[in-house]
Amino acid sequence: MAALARVRAEDAKPQAASPAEAGAAGSFRHSACRWCYKKIPLDDLAREGKRIGLESIELLDPEEWPVVQKHGLTCAMANGVTKIPEGLNRLEHHAVMVPGMIERIGACADAGLPNVICFSGNRAGMDDELGLANCAIALKQIVGAAEKHRVTVCMELLNSKVDHHDYMCDHSAWGVELVKRV
Repeated sequence: MAALARVRAEDAKPQAASPAEAGAAGSFRHSACRWCYKKIPLDDLAREGKRIGLESIELLDPEEWPVVQKHGLTCAMANGVTKIPEGLNRLEHHAVMVPGMIERIGACADAGLPNVICFSGNRAGMDDELGLANCAIALKQIVGAAEKHRVTVCMELLNSKVDHHDYMCDHSAWGVELVKRV
């Protein structure tokens, strides 16, 4: 029995790990979303974020990017011009949002930011298929600028059952189908 216990103890010993697996410095890249800390002045958030090892403050608008950059941080996911309830699923938004997203992609590229977020918008009675088709129409107009500037456009998937009621892009299958269409 003692021999079996020793064998099991030997099996349980940690194996040599790579630096990343062992939790070495730089193995995790941490960030914080601005909206979670909106009561804290951005300058203070960026300074303290840098001090504790953050690399990025997410979901910022262009006028906020220099604030985090002066503290040695980035904005790995910039705000686009769409909003959670009003997004690319409505054709009537395209005249403003499509050129706005193209402009924002250029601004991201100029600032060295890799990603920009966009939203489908709420259903508000719209059929998912129509919303999917409308989002694809918009993104097909945007994707060329994104490829040219090497900026990734990220459609946000949100939980409509818990805290984003009526949001259209609320399940992976919808998002995957959108990617296939674009």
